[in-house]
Amino acid sequence: MIQTYKLFLIRHAPVKNLKGYVPKSNPDAVINKRHIKRLAAFIPDKCTWYVSPLKRTIQTAEALSKFVNVGEMNFEEKLVEQNFGNWAGKKISEVWDELKHHKDQHNFSFICPEICPPNGDSFLDQCSRIASFIDTLNFYDQNPIVIIAHAGTIKAFLSNILEIKPDLSVGIEISYLSMTLIEVLKKEDCKHRGGRFRLLRLNQQIF
Repeated sequence: MIQTYKLFLIRHAPVKNLKGYVPKSNPDAVINKRHIKRLAAFIPDKCTWYVSPLKRTIQTAEALSKFVNVGEMNFEEKLVEQNFGNWAGKKISEVWDELKHHKDQHNFSFICPEICPPNGDSFLDQCSRIASFIDTLNFYDQNPIVIIAHAGTIKAFLSNILEIKPDLSVGIEISYLSMTLIEVLKKEDCKHRGGRFRLLRLNQQIF
């Protein structure tokens, strides 16, 4: 019998971002206890958790852990959001002014995946960072894996494990406190077409 394993990708609680501005680098999360409790009911006990070490993800993980029996919690630097560098907190219109020389624009993201903000990193860099992190994961432990991270991080996961081009995955909508659920097969059980990762839920908000 083929055994499958679960990977939960959860975006942090909302933050106070001004519309039309590039997100700030390390804002606090706005915790709604009712929403947290509803989401926590869908997370199995005794999972192995990996959490981005930014404030909003730590605060979300701590809030969720009050309603879930966490098996092990790890803080992982590779899970941080894309670094927008000098553009963090800046008006998007001002960023676009800086990019007038760039021939391409994106339909669903304010910058294309290959563009690197000054003193920051690109979405392509983030995808590479997540690829190296995925290589370290033991999906085949008995307990599922829970990732508490950011929209860009989850998009980078989807790009890697589902082999979606970054130019497409960067446009996927990932909402606050949403859950994306992946089913994983062991490599030795992948004897046919279709890969070893299957998307079960995408961007599901429980509340």
